[in-house]
Amino acid sequence: MLYLFILITIFWLIAFIDGWRGMGSIQPLPIHSTSKRRSLLSVIIAAKDEEQSIEKTIRSISSQKGLDFEVIAVNDRSNDRTGEILDNLQGEIRSLKVIHIEDLPSGWLGKNHALQKGYEASSGEYLLFTDGDVEFNQHALLNSMAFLQEQQADHLTVAPDLKANSFWLKAFIAYFLFGFGFFKRPWTANNDGSIKGGMGIGAFQLLSRHVYEVIGTHAAFPLRPDDDLHLGQTIKSYGYKQRLATGFQHISVEWYPSLKDAIKGLEKNTFAGLYYSYLMSLFAIIGTFISQVLPFLILITSDGLLQAVAALNILLMVSLFVVTTRKMSTYSPLLSLILPFSASMFIYATVKAVWLTYKRGGIMWRGTFYSIKELKKKPK
Repeated sequence: MLYLFILITIFWLIAFIDGWRGMGSIQPLPIHSTSKRRSLLSVIIAAKDEEQSIEKTIRSISSQKGLDFEVIAVNDRSNDRTGEILDNLQGEIRSLKVIHIEDLPSGWLGKNHALQKGYEASSGEYLLFTDGDVEFNQHALLNSMAFLQEQQADHLTVAPDLKANSFWLKAFIAYFLFGFGFFKRPWTANNDGSIKGGMGIGAFQLLSRHVYEVIGTHAAFPLRPDDDLHLGQTIKSYGYKQRLATGFQHISVEWYPSLKDAIKGLEKNTFAGLYYSYLMSLFAIIGTFISQVLPFLILITSDGLLQAVAALNILLMVSLFVVTTRKMSTYSPLLSLILPFSASMFIYATVKAVWLTYKRGGIMWRGTFYSIKELKKKPK
């Protein structure tokens, strides 16, 4: 047991150094910037059953200052009033074009298909992919375009302020950011010397039309549940310049309304993030317990050298959690005090997601079933 914890401590030491250096490369989106070159920007929104938020999103985009843009809202087979609200807004907002999708063709995930259709109806030199529940301040798009040009980047993805209404939901989201950070290393987006890694956040993906077309558009990955991340990683793999920034003063989104919804939401992306591998999923579940829950149990049930090593393990882990939380969210670093409980919630969510995927033979997302066999297919 002692040797195991020494190995885990070495892992956390490496992860902390890597995370501390990497997070330092992520800049906040500047405020009150000026775009040097005015180009038409096409804002493309995929919306399914977003009647509670879509009007706020559209109005926040249509009130943008300092640049030329068009808004293309794609109503993806909504069963609520999303389509009706969009049609009413289209009569009021000249820059808004609404597309209604009634049927989903085989070989596509709904959101990927909706974004593809939005792109096909767009005419901008630059594209911004976003969601139907994101809110923007009045200068968000101007500042983003200015930052993209200043950095001479081809793709900019921005981490929004993630609104959460409950303590446990904040704890769960903060833990997700922590785990995602050391597993996917999002700061690699800012490493111009490598084509590995990369990052994409669904709330904000700004890129040139040329780059999007070179990588094959969403038609190159029509069945990726993690289309946002995959888009960013694909752009990076092609050697294009990419930037990840934080935009807490510019954009915000309620990622999930409740902890229950957050756990359900992970059913879509968890298995995809683990490469649809049951072995990888088992490794992730056991690894999370051993590295992030067991040290706390050892700390209170043992003594001597083992207890000291467990304490060092926890110190490094909590330090990385604090670094990640301070950089990637507006949440209190004190959420690190309940890290083992947050890790346990994540283990539960992962077990549930993998079990339901196995039981169903695929994932159920927003009323549509996608089989594992279909999701594993490579585009022709």
